[in-house]
Amino acid sequence: MINRKRYMPTKDGEFVAWARTIYKDCSENAAIWELDRTQITQFLDLLNTAETAFQANSHLDLRNKVSVIAKNTALLNLKQFLRTFTKLLEGNLKIPDNAIKSMGLRPRQQAAHQPIPIPDDVPVLTAVVGQHHELTVYASTLQHGHPTDHVQTGKYAGFILKYRIEDDPQWQIVLSTKLHHQLLFTETEKRKNIILQAAWLNPRMQNGPWSEEIKELIN
Repeated sequence: MINRKRYMPTKDGEFVAWARTIYKDCSENAAIWELDRTQITQFLDLLNTAETAFQANSHLDLRNKVSVIAKNTALLNLKQFLRTFTKLLEGNLKIPDNAIKSMGLRPRQQAAHQPIPIPDDVPVLTAVVGQHHELTVYASTLQHGHPTDHVQTGKYAGFILKYRIEDDPQWQIVLSTKLHHQLLFTETEKRKNIILQAAWLNPRMQNGPWSEEIKELIN
């Protein structure tokens, strides 16, 4: 499994500006780079929320405990998204090396341009529902017709997961470099169905075909 460090500004203002630059380049070149429109929409929503919370907390006369918590939460959500999204950008060879550099991402190594097979199979998804609005999704392969958590780590680098609440048309996307991922939901989402779908990722973060959708009820 992959465990690569990111180049990410640590100061809040610099981080928001860096994220805005990445979004601008990605939104302008989404068609050329064949980026997922769902991820671009998700990126913009998280970025706008983080930017608004950061600006609100920047005014000394308006800053309070609530505004600090809102800023920290919004920035954390954006950082978690970018930790996975930037891996996908670096693995996308339709994005030129100079564009990777201009966005402030990790420079590619020479070996990054060597061909790597894209997974041609789909993961088998299972979900374990917790008691406190959490749900853990497991990705596995089939052996002799039965799911197994044994995978070839040279072939897979993890999986990409997309999910949505049944009455919400907007998909959310996350990336896991493990064989499982935990999702947390709010009290208002309790007793609602969640729809999940996943695809394997190779070490370049390129995904294979999507699995069939599964549906689970949030406790």
